[in-house]
Amino acid sequence: MKRSVSVVVPSYDDRDLLAAHLPAVLAELERRAAGDELIVVDDGAGGLVEWAAEHAPGARVVERAENGGFAEAVASGVRAARCELVFLMNPDVRPRAGFLEPLVAALADPDTAAAAPYVLLGGERASEESLSRLAWKRGFPLLELADHAFEAGDAAPPLPAAFALGGASLWRRADLVGEGALDPLFVPFYFEDVDRSWRAWRAGRRVVVCPSSVVEHHHRGTIGRAVPRSIVRAAIEKNRLLFTWKHVDDAARMREHLDGLRARLFAAAAREDRESIIWLCLALQELDAALAARNELPPPVAGFDELRRASDAGLAPLR
Repeated sequence: MKRSVSVVVPSYDDRDLLAAHLPAVLAELERRAAGDELIVVDDGAGGLVEWAAEHAPGARVVERAENGGFAEAVASGVRAARCELVFLMNPDVRPRAGFLEPLVAALADPDTAAAAPYVLLGGERASEESLSRLAWKRGFPLLELADHAFEAGDAAPPLPAAFALGGASLWRRADLVGEGALDPLFVPFYFEDVDRSWRAWRAGRRVVVCPSSVVEHHHRGTIGRAVPRSIVRAAIEKNRLLFTWKHVDDAARMREHLDGLRARLFAAAAREDRESIIWLCLALQELDAALAARNELPPPVAGFDELRRASDAGLAPLR
């Protein structure tokens, strides 16, 4: 018997993207005939109930009164989900036929927390989101694309990955609600999925990428269109620091981080690089929250570097 899936799509005024990509989702759910459902979260823009009735019949719309950011939109959709498994999908993602079966099969293993598809940037080449590894450079964590020898759609076994892209990944509903939910520390966006995946690795579970499951990422989503690039960069760098302060529990690595942070701050001051200083100030405003989140984490099953090795696909050396 097939396991049913709730597909949750957070959206803020993304009707053109929804019109382009939801038909592929609905066609796949109809083909599977497994009792799946499609939930679109209207994150404060309004009007999607009427739009969906005309353009995406069969989709269920969850309306939010105001825009609360990625994590809140996802949480609203997950709470409304009826299925045990939840596929998170951004509006600018178009799935290819058969994308769900390999992911569902991967989650048959209780030690697998999340399964992500192979991501084709623009539908043509592998993006950096396909098979991630967590590198460490000059005192800071850095997400990289691991080397690999397979092509999209290959019947290769699932491979470990540092994180499952929040805009295209399958989870158990129970791992996305309550204490397992996306952490509001990372509001408004970016690094929520990295943090959620890393908490799984800390708990002795794994995150995988399934090469035989393929989606296309067309990078025209809400954030890139509605938010200035400088603010997007500030959110990324702020949340990279918050992730570091929450998760790096190795004393030597933390000393490296503090030395790197000091060097970066001095260099920014010398260059009159106000943006880098602003990133740090934004993160420092959330330092207490980051430390509180750190203190609430259960002890990890292994140290930070050991977990990095476990989450690496093993196809490129750690740095």
